[in-house]
Amino acid sequence: MRKIISVVAMLSLLLGGIALWPSTAHAAPWLSAGDTYAAGWVKDIEQELNKADYRAVFLNDPRTPQTSVLRFLNRAAVAAEAGNSGLAAELKQQAIGVLEEGVHKRYYDETDIAPIINYINQHVPIGKRSA
Repeated sequence: MRKIISVVAMLSLLLGGIALWPSTAHAAPWLSAGDTYAAGWVKDIEQELNKADYRAVFLNDPRTPQTSVLRFLNRAAVAAEAGNSGLAAELKQQAIGVLEEGVHKRYYDETDIAPIINYINQHVPIGKRSA
């Protein structure tokens, strides 16, 4: 009986080790998606979100909002390129909404994300309002 238990334990360690083996195939796609973004400004925003200044802001947020923001903004870029400015503006607002939702869930404060939202509004050429 002990022999069976030890064999099962060894197999589970082996299988667990294989599952944890580092591989680029299992890397988060948004971390290296720069080549696949529909517009260069999405890459700029990715670099801004990955700055050390914002690392502490997103630490308490289990949702990884950077990923969602970049996905919405990339979809907005695709919509803008297709000539659908209404959808593009809506997707941009949804990206900002992800950050605002983090404030409502108290993952961070509004003052923490204000510079990020300002950066998005200044660098995303979608839905800009003229003064």
